[in-house]
Order: sequence, then structure tokens, then C-alpha cells
Amino acid sequence: MEFITLLALMLFLTLVVSHIFNKLNLPAVIGQLILGVILGKGVLNIVKYNSDVDLFAEIGVILLMFLAGLESNLKLLRKHLLPSINVAIFGVILPVALTLLTAILFGINLRESVFISVVFAATSVSISVEVLKSLNYLSSASGTVILGAAVVDDILAISILSIMSGTLTGDFSARKLILLLGLWILFGILVVVLHKWVVPQLMHLSEYVEATHATTIFALVICFVMAYIADEVQLDAVLGAFVAGIAVSNSEYYNEKISRNIETIGYSIFIPIFFISIGLNLEFSSFIQDFWLILLFTVTGIIGKLIGAGFGAQISGFDLKDSYVIGSGMISRGEMALIIAQIGFGAKLLSEEYYSAVIISVILITIISPFFLKHSISKNPL
Repeated sequence: MEFITLLALMLFLTLVVSHIFNKLNLPAVIGQLILGVILGKGVLNIVKYNSDVDLFAEIGVILLMFLAGLESNLKLLRKHLLPSINVAIFGVILPVALTLLTAILFGINLRESVFISVVFAATSVSISVEVLKSLNYLSSASGTVILGAAVVDDILAISILSIMSGTLTGDFSARKLILLLGLWILFGILVVVLHKWVVPQLMHLSEYVEATHATTIFALVICFVMAYIADEVQLDAVLGAFVAGIAVSNSEYYNEKISRNIETIGYSIFIPIFFISIGLNLEFSSFIQDFWLILLFTVTGIIGKLIGAGFGAQISGFDLKDSYVIGSGMISRGEMALIIAQIGFGAKLLSEEYYSAVIISVILITIISPFFLKHSISKNPL
């Protein structure tokens, strides 16, 4: 019952901050991120990040990316595949280089510096998706490239992490790498099979089931199963949810009612908890001690993605304004970077001495990123 009480408090305060930020013409997600910092360890310490919060947050981000898939245009994603790859690659190279240089300048040993640079290589577009949705920019060419690049970025970050964690811990082998690549190829084949045959049949079947919201339930089952499979093959669960959304939306039996129902479920409870959860673990105890390191990690983390991903967009034929939007949309690190940092901490690749500085920097970048995206879109309206 304690969690239910806290859940009621969080949802009520979400309404309050969303109202305030919408009145200020700012994305509501910024207010929800800041609310997480206030409720968590950093300020009031009312809400603790526990298994209950983690479960709601995980469902929230899965539903958010499923909705992004439902609203994505598959033809545009195919058309902008090469720009997405360019954006992802350059959006990884520059942040890795800048973060590695920063870590070495602060005297962090090479092994740990290399791992920290991988943490800042990852992109999490769940925050960007929310801003793009709120500004009706998700289905634009720039929004499509951001989504496509995020998928490639996820695969790159996880690949680098798998190779690096194995190499640095002495547990790396070509056999393991081949096995991992094989699992990813099987996942790709499964996605094609589901998209072409399985999902359309399931959605068609749902129309004959005499149960309330049967088609919505079928869609949710597809979403959660794909998220689980993606996680099992060591890809991100949100990637599975995203491709599930694309598969469902391209079925001839899909209708807007499904999207509206899932939006109601997600935004009524799970998605706000996800945004709040990001700020819950932010502590300011080491903020003064590691101020300059945190500042440089934050600045290089923002600049690396903004310029790197923006450059990838420019060489793909986008103008400066669109490149600014795409670069801004790739800044956020969010749960992907936090997961990589947790894995590294558990594998002794990231020491306790620098763990807090890395986590604070990731959260700060995540909170700041919507401001960049909002500004870039205001300069380049549809």
C-alpha cells in the first residue's frame, strides 16, 4: 500500500508539473524529469527507486517506444536508412573520442576511460520521442531519421559494450561474438516473419474475439513478446517494442483506436513513472567534489552528439536546420546509458570513485536535451 500511495502522489504531481510546463510552452517531459530529481535522493528523498518503480518504468518506456513504432512511417524509415546509419555512426564516434579525452585528462586509467566513453556513446530517444510527439514532429523526415538512427545506435552501443566487457574482463572470444551476431540475425529474420505473416493474422483474428478491447490486447501482447525476445538476444527491449509497433501499424487490420487506447494506458500511469524514475537516483553529494569532471562530461556529451549526429545528417543531404534538429534529437542518453553504466559497475569496469559523476552527467544531459530539441524545432517548423 505504501507504493500505491506514492504512485498516487507521483501521478498527481505529474499533472501539476505538466500543466505548469505546458503553460510555459515547454515540453511537459522536462517537468517530469525535474520532478523525479525533487522526489528522489537529490532533494526530498520521498520516493526510492525500488523494484516496483523499476517495473512501472520499464513498462512505461516499452509502451512509449511501441507508440513511436505505431506512429512511424515504414516507407520513410526505408527511404532514410542510409542517413540514419550515418547519423548513428558519427553520433557514436565523436562522443566516444571527446569523453575518452576528457577522462584521460582527469587522470582516469585507460581501461576505465574507454568504458566511460562507451557509456556516453549510447543514445536513448525515449525522451526525444516524447518531445517530437508533443510538437507533432515525429512523422517528419528529421523525426524518422532520429528514430532510425536510434535503432542503429542501440545496436552499435550494445556491440561495443559486448566486445569491450568481454575484452577488458578477459571473457571475450570470437565464438561468443559469432553467437551474438547469429542471435541478432535470427531476431531480424523473426521481425520480417512477424511483420509479413504473423502480426497481420493475429490482428485479423482479434476481430473475431468477443472480448472488450480485443485488438488492443492483441497489440499489447505482440509488443511485450517482441520486447522480451529483443532483451533475450541481448538487444534493448525498447527496440523490440519499436519494431512491434511498426509491424502492428502496417497491418491492414490496424486502426487509430488501438493507438488511442494504448496512449491512454501509457500516459495515465506508466510513461510518467518512467520519466520520474530517471531523476530518482540523482545525488548531489559528490557534485561539488567532482564538479569540473561532471561539467566536462555533460558538455562533451551534448556537443559530441549534437555535432557528430548533425554532421552525419549534413553529409546525407539534410540542410543545417534539419541537421540541428537531428543532432538535438540524438543528445539524450537516458535509460540506455544508465543500463550500460550499471553493467560496467557490476563487472568492475567502472569504479565507485567515478560512478556517481558518470550517473549525474547522464541524468543532466537527459534533462537538458529536450531544451535543445524544442529550440531546434522552433527554428525549423514544419
